[in-house]
Amino acid sequence: HKHTPTHTPQDVPTLGQGLLTWVCCVWRAGSANINDRSMLGKRDSEMAVLLEDSETQTSTMDGEDYQAGSFALALRLHCFRVHLGLSDDEMAGVQDPVSDQCFQEIWNARATTNANIYDQVFKCVPSNSTPSLALLREIAAGPDLATENPEEAREKLARVRGFLVQYPLYFLNDEHLLPPLNCKEGMIPIEVWT
Repeated sequence: HKHTPTHTPQDVPTLGQGLLTWVCCVWRAGSANINDRSMLGKRDSEMAVLLEDSETQTSTMDGEDYQAGSFALALRLHCFRVHLGLSDDEMAGVQDPVSDQCFQEIWNARATTNANIYDQVFKCVPSNSTPSLALLREIAAGPDLATENPEEAREKLARVRGFLVQYPLYFLNDEHLLPPLNCKEGMIPIEVWT
């Protein structure tokens, strides 16, 4: 989000990521989708690079020492610093990315805190705070905090750290969204809709 003294942001950042690391030795950057947009040759272009580190250094994975690729490890730590908004003092907590401390106390905690702040300020959709259409209509009917009280919205947004937000797994969780059985969509196997 970005704001100026007279403008409160209205957009939540959305990241399109094309970076993947495997066991901190191999990493891929870019996108290599095979779809109609990329294969026509006049709209999207696709390119990905796969690299494997030749230099390693000792790191930690699941509480055990292992040899990580130097560049892949540095890249992962940099991405964690940026996306989680970590200070130098907090970087020790993400050295072991599969530890409970890293995943629960840092990753999930930051994602939940950021998502809750954005929900309070902008009334985001989709959101875990709207498990039903009735509640969604009720929440959408009123003004959001960014419109109603821009100063308080700015104060809350100042507490956002990094870019990570929680994926809204429980959005419309209380709703039955399958098509009725007496229509053509209802005849399709349920696995298509889940």
